[in-house]
Amino acid sequence: MTNIRFLNGLKTIGASIVEISTESSRIITDFGMAVDFKIGTSRSLMEKHVLPNVPELFGDKQEQVKEYKNEAIFITHLHLDHTSALAYLKNDIPVYLSRPSYKLYRSLVKQGLGLTLNVNFKVFDFEVPVKIGDLTVTAYQSDHDIIGASTFLIEDGKHVFGQSGDVRLNGSHRVVVDKWMNLFKKRKLDLLMLEATSFSFDDDANLNSPNDEEIDIESKCIGDFKTILDKNDGLTVINPYSRNIERMLQMNKLANDLNRPIVWELQYARVIREFSLEYPIFVLDDGNLGLRGNTGLIPVSILTIMNNLNHFCLQNSFENLDTLMNFNKFIYLHCNGAPLGEYDPHYQTLKSFLENKKIKLIDIGVSGHATKAEICEVARTVAAKKTVFWHSFNPDAAISALQNSGLHFLRPSYKETYHFD
Repeated sequence: MTNIRFLNGLKTIGASIVEISTESSRIITDFGMAVDFKIGTSRSLMEKHVLPNVPELFGDKQEQVKEYKNEAIFITHLHLDHTSALAYLKNDIPVYLSRPSYKLYRSLVKQGLGLTLNVNFKVFDFEVPVKIGDLTVTAYQSDHDIIGASTFLIEDGKHVFGQSGDVRLNGSHRVVVDKWMNLFKKRKLDLLMLEATSFSFDDDANLNSPNDEEIDIESKCIGDFKTILDKNDGLTVINPYSRNIERMLQMNKLANDLNRPIVWELQYARVIREFSLEYPIFVLDDGNLGLRGNTGLIPVSILTIMNNLNHFCLQNSFENLDTLMNFNKFIYLHCNGAPLGEYDPHYQTLKSFLENKKIKLIDIGVSGHATKAEICEVARTVAAKKTVFWHSFNPDAAISALQNSGLHFLRPSYKETYHFD
């Protein structure tokens, strides 16, 4: 018998964690938190569903906790809401990442843009099955706003389960999503666990067929960037997310092609260099740059930018907002960098800073998540025997949208364990 227990993420965006186990084997998919701070004991945090309810993995030894001969954690992608609980892990359980995700993790840690995690990392390759005792996990490349994003097919020899991870159909890699959707359909899944982030919001796109609106939203972001560069003859400041490598590479290429190169902060420049040697990468030189570790980077000083406002773009992270005090006039492009939105108190600080300088803030960021219509399309295409919507404030809204689809749904509870004989 195979058991499924939902540990987190049933009504939150992020922290979607599930445990799939047999008598001797267990896998857990994702290990994040919906908040990024720790208050209280591991036990109290588990009760609040801040940490997943697996006390033995947090050093909270208790009697009658089942031990597994074979077990592992599999991570769909490297966003913090899918990984941050790893910081509290006190166990040498293997933690599997895709090869591109592991490369990104090491690069971010090396540059101080990510937290060093003292965990037992293992690497998987797409479409290469990984056997964990009675269970087999096969990862398929997916499309999200981060490299290395994966979708999991989990098998016990009799039953087949799918974990979508975070996914979209309107990104740059629709073909890889179509591939796993159609494969999942052929495998006749017993259960599909599908993210439903967009159903958290009333003002999201309508529920018309996604075919009514075929658009690559990453291309739209880059297109908006190009339009603004073409029209703006002054300095353009950008604030991208450090983990969206593909977008930063595209922005860097475009800006170079338009002879308006982006001057990157050193940490960002070094990460980008690790993923591409093809195009020049300019780096902000504070006078102490030196040559060590900066081979292939082209230094540009603040003074040079001030004297050539129409020649450069400038990447600026929120932590270095004071750098912008050197400039009286510029356009600020927010493209999913921190702070992410109104719910973050730092976002008001950013807005106030720009308003005081009479600077226009333009948001050209795009979502890494499927629209409501796309979520419905994934569910219909896979047509699992049962579908769970999670990673959403309102998963029931997704069920309501598909009430006449002929699909069957499971509304899971943290208190229940679901058995597959």
